[in-house]
Amino acid sequence: MALAILAATAQGSELRLASGVLSVGKTALLDVTLAAGKDLPTGIQFDLEYDPAALDLSVDAGPVAQKAAKNVRTGQIRAGKLRVLIIGFNRNTISDGVLAVVHVSYKGTDAGKTFPVHVTAAAGTNADAKPVAVTVQDGGVKVEK
Repeated sequence: MALAILAATAQGSELRLASGVLSVGKTALLDVTLAAGKDLPTGIQFDLEYDPAALDLSVDAGPVAQKAAKNVRTGQIRAGKLRVLIIGFNRNTISDGVLAVVHVSYKGTDAGKTFPVHVTAAAGTNADAKPVAVTVQDGGVKVEK
């Protein structure tokens, strides 16, 4: 059974959200990097969970999404949970690299705080509309002066 699980995840993709530093009144840019694996995805979906009292988030397409002619669509599921879809009406596969860029701004005025940004509910699809397993790594921001 464990071998079957390892075989399934070995073909999947991995999303890694970077961590960064931002200053009060400035915006941090965090890369969402894709390691596509063997089963190259044609679309990716994930949620970003964060502290909505402290942070504002928005997402733009990264270079590998643009190269594959994919668009970014986002929707606020609830306060502190942003759904991100990276899709296109084509069968172009998405390769390794920066898939998306998350813009993070801080609503507060106090430096010295750290806020995690969690990546959850990640899923992918391939050119045959079959699911692609996607593992994730969280990121976050530290607020400095």
